[in-house]
Amino acid sequence: MLSTSQQAPMGNRSTLITIGKNGELRHLFWPTHNYPQHVRGSLPGIICGKGQNESFSWLTDDPWTRRQRYLPDSTILETTFTDNRNGLEVRATDFVLPSKDALVRVFEIASTNLVPIDTSFLYYNDFDIAETPIGDACYYDQRSDTIVSYKRNYWFAFGGQRRSSAHQCGVHEEASDAFVDAKDGKLSGNSLALYSGTRGVNSCLKWDLGSLNPGVKEQLVLLMCFAHNKQNALSLIDTARKSSLPEMVNDVNKYCQDWLRNAKVARVPEAWEDLLRRSLLTLRTLVSPDFGGIVAAPTLEPDYRYVWSRDGTYVAYALDCCGYHKDAEAFYRWCKEAQEPNGGWNQRYHIERTPAPSWGEQEDQCATILWGFGQHYELTKNRDFLEDVWPTIKRGVEHLLFGRDPETGLVGPSLDLWEEKSALHTYTNSAACGALRESALVASVLGHDALAESWKKENGILQGAILKHLWSEQNNRFLKSVKPVDTDIDTAIIGLTFPFCVLQPDDPRMLSTAHQIENAFRYTAEGIGRYPSDVYHGGNPWFITTLWMALYHCQLGNYQKAKTLIDWSARHVDELQLFAEQVNRENGEPVSASPLAWSHAMFILSLLNFKEE
Repeated sequence: MLSTSQQAPMGNRSTLITIGKNGELRHLFWPTHNYPQHVRGSLPGIICGKGQNESFSWLTDDPWTRRQRYLPDSTILETTFTDNRNGLEVRATDFVLPSKDALVRVFEIASTNLVPIDTSFLYYNDFDIAETPIGDACYYDQRSDTIVSYKRNYWFAFGGQRRSSAHQCGVHEEASDAFVDAKDGKLSGNSLALYSGTRGVNSCLKWDLGSLNPGVKEQLVLLMCFAHNKQNALSLIDTARKSSLPEMVNDVNKYCQDWLRNAKVARVPEAWEDLLRRSLLTLRTLVSPDFGGIVAAPTLEPDYRYVWSRDGTYVAYALDCCGYHKDAEAFYRWCKEAQEPNGGWNQRYHIERTPAPSWGEQEDQCATILWGFGQHYELTKNRDFLEDVWPTIKRGVEHLLFGRDPETGLVGPSLDLWEEKSALHTYTNSAACGALRESALVASVLGHDALAESWKKENGILQGAILKHLWSEQNNRFLKSVKPVDTDIDTAIIGLTFPFCVLQPDDPRMLSTAHQIENAFRYTAEGIGRYPSDVYHGGNPWFITTLWMALYHCQLGNYQKAKTLIDWSARHVDELQLFAEQVNRENGEPVSASPLAWSHAMFILSLLNFKEE
């Protein structure tokens, strides 16, 4: 099943790249996993035939049809382009080198014609270096047959292992425009392009493949390398050119398989095994090993390329549960460094811990981090970690306790989980209960007995406030929020049991609430949404919420019901086995940001909590 949002992430310690569903280079994040994004357009094209029969097409457009897949247990992507009109097939193999900031794009061109056909291959680049075309420049380096694009300390070197036949550096909407000239295949040889305005510069390389015989394949290995100065960029592409393709492929496969081999996961049902491994590899690409931050999704539409500490904690918890304790700990140390002076956290951050654009306070994020610290200790028993983050925990708890409504004793007001309404929310207060309980246990472990008792008492008071103010006898379920009262059914209320354990899953109040949640959604595509009045992207079922209900049924021991919900999620992944944020309520296609780290984390947690009956 294809999605307009489908894209394939791949990367290393400092690079995160996505290839779109049409085979285009869609995002190039470097030197961190979320900023800057440097590419506006990066496309392969083909010229076939000669004279009046000559035709040009971008492989990303009609009449080419495309199929994509990841190679098994790898982030190497294979895209097959087919043009039945001209009898050509192109196979692209894309990967990022684990130890070098370099994207490798391998193109194999084959003809299914009965007679030879003249063929040329072109590759076009349009950079937006540091997310703006202003001040970009590019030039063709004759000695190395490389196009170098640069601005300040961002340098990009592009070329092939085979020497090109023609080149062009140009400016948009001027006579030198490489995008325009690529279409007729007559590249001008212009070797320098500078422009100070907003049009930006572009470039193209061409390889004449000659007469392509039936059954014969021509291979082009193209390299795009990134560095902070010209010398390093040119040195990097020179080194990559000398590397053999099998050697580079083996390096990527080893990088991926070493990661999978480190997973400590009990056997899961065979039908979900491939999706589990794909989810683990996807999270690997979205985690920054150097900083510890975790990108929510590598997308700009919607703009989810930031670190939400709540999302990140769910991912870190899933990684912890799979034995990736080092990566989980790196995220919690990222949280320690990102904490604000008032003890809370901003709504979202860049990878390097600087605040990202935000629109309000979200206390559930603070609470979820504190809960996560406790979970990490429970899974690792790493006392040194607790000692190190203790000041962070203490400030965080003080922040939560200070930010309470004096009338009800509930935490808030703040924005809800979905970042839409400011009130006193059930989910936020569930997370705060989890935070107080875990922080009290941490305090006890570290010998801070007075604080442990105080926080334990505060947890009991907060639980009482939830039951007093957020339970509705009239509706026989928990409210979404009060002050103002919001009686809308909200799937996030399940947070009372998973993961924060405020109430037992078989508490009659939870049973009634969960039953009403399940019956509140009647989508053609099935699945469970956030709340019935949701209008975001039209209001759809989400993977997060559907899997949240699956986790609740796992807590109850209703594994058959949980399996139905997990199976639904597994059926609605895209062609690459990636989980988006949502599923279209009518046609069942993935919608919005993809891949979404939180969706993958909830899938992993669902599998870990599932038991075959």
